[in-house]
Amino acid sequence: MSKTEMLKQSAEAANAKRLEALSLDEKPKALSQARSVDELATAIEPLAKALATLSSEASQTLAEIEQKTRAASVDYQRQISAASDNLGLVIRATKQATKELNQAANRLDWSHFALAIATGLLSALLVSGFWVWFSPPSVQTTLDPKAVAEYLRPAVIEALKNAKEVKPAKGK
Repeated sequence: MSKTEMLKQSAEAANAKRLEALSLDEKPKALSQARSVDELATAIEPLAKALATLSSEASQTLAEIEQKTRAASVDYQRQISAASDNLGLVIRATKQATKELNQAANRLDWSHFALAIATGLLSALLVSGFWVWFSPPSVQTTLDPKAVAEYLRPAVIEALKNAKEVKPAKGK
């Protein structure tokens, strides 16, 4: 229960007590039975005093409610201002973090490009180097028949001589 509601309830309770004290059930009868202005004034006087007291207390209660409302409003405005300031700080920090993240992503992109280029160049260099180092012997595809015949002649003559000397045996 808020303070305002508590003040309203206490004011209502005080008013109820005053009404009981004035015993309004009997007053209307007294007013209708009054014969002169003096009797009427005497009957109305307690009601007027009660009304004046009630009006005075109501204005005090309203002043207290207004004062508390203003204090709550000032506090609420302060809280909103603090939250707004904090939100501004968060926004600035988020923008800075986003900027730094974009810069890091750009640096990472360039480092990936550089790594890909370096890997390609190193691979090309290694393949070229091993190709030259481990290259197969060069084979000539053109043959000179006279040179081959001259080269093989002593071996063929030797083979023919050995073939004549060894004759297979017939009839055995």
